[in-house]
Order: sequence, then C-alpha cells, then structure tokens
Amino acid sequence: MILLFIIGFSLIQFLLNYFSYKKFRNDSISAFILIGILIIYYFVFPAYFIPETTEDGINCGLPILGITLGSWIFGTFAGITTHIVWLYWKPKLVRT
Repeated sequence: MILLFIIGFSLIQFLLNYFSYKKFRNDSISAFILIGILIIYYFVFPAYFIPETTEDGINCGLPILGITLGSWIFGTFAGITTHIVWLYWKPKLVRT
C-alpha cells in the first residue's frame, strides 16, 4: 500500500512541477518542490501507515521501523528520480 501511495505522490510531484513551470517560468521552483516532497516523505507519511497499538497484545516496534525506513528509502528514491526525470523531460514537454 505504501508503494502505491509513493507512486501516486510521484505523479502529483510531476504535475506540480509541470503546472508551476507553466505558470511562473522559473527553474528553481522544481528544487523547492523536491525539498517540500522530501520533508513530507520523512515526517508526515510514516505516521499515516503505523499500525494501532493494542493493550492486550505484544506491541513490537519492528513494523514501525520497517514502515519508517521504507518511506524514507523509497520516498527519497522516488522523489529524486521524479525530479531528474522532470529536468530531462522539461524541454520536451513544455514548449516555450
């Protein structure tokens, strides 16, 4: 589920880059979008996927560690890859 969420958010990042470049014609906006996306991957997304703790069972921290590291690793890879693809495809997609 988290990988589908990351792929969907990469699409949102690509669309944000496209529409912000069409509106402002500034190359540095994509870097600010990348920084914002990475901050969201590190601090916001892991909290959505952490399972609820139960009072009568054993609450192991291993799922929390896996979800957090998975979000960091796959999110960073997806964010940077989307940014590089945007920089490569920008001249082909946006006609000035």
